[in-house]
Amino acid sequence: MHFLSIRRTVKSSLRNRLAAVTMVGAVTTGVGLMAASPASAASDSSIALAAKSAGLSGCRGVPTSTWVAIALAESGGNPSARLATSIEDSRGLWQINTWAHPWTKGINLYDTHANAAAARKVCSMQGPTAWSTYSNGAYLKYLGRGHAAG
Repeated sequence: MHFLSIRRTVKSSLRNRLAAVTMVGAVTTGVGLMAASPASAASDSSIALAAKSAGLSGCRGVPTSTWVAIALAESGGNPSARLATSIEDSRGLWQINTWAHPWTKGINLYDTHANAAAARKVCSMQGPTAWSTYSNGAYLKYLGRGHAAG
């Protein structure tokens, strides 16, 4: 009886791990990170201000409203968002991938303004298609909020 109890516990633990891995897979192959709770999210207007201050607004002709929408789609507006997988380590509002951009070493990408400045550099090198949420159109869901903020 004791052996069966341990076996059930192990099965349950494996099932929980599989569910967690499945969730991570869904998040990484989906449209960015899950939405941040209101307590951890930056205001839309503060995201717009960071984009403007860093010179991200207008990069490659992309307006502030779109950059706000990209940040919301990428991180849920959470400056502390992080997606760490076997293929990336993306941080902050615009989910800057530190593995793809080693020049970010030493930059606090959880800081809203530093993340916006890094996003500006990524945009200048690669354009907005560097963000999957731009390429796949997921940002469009947030564009109304972007217009209101920007």
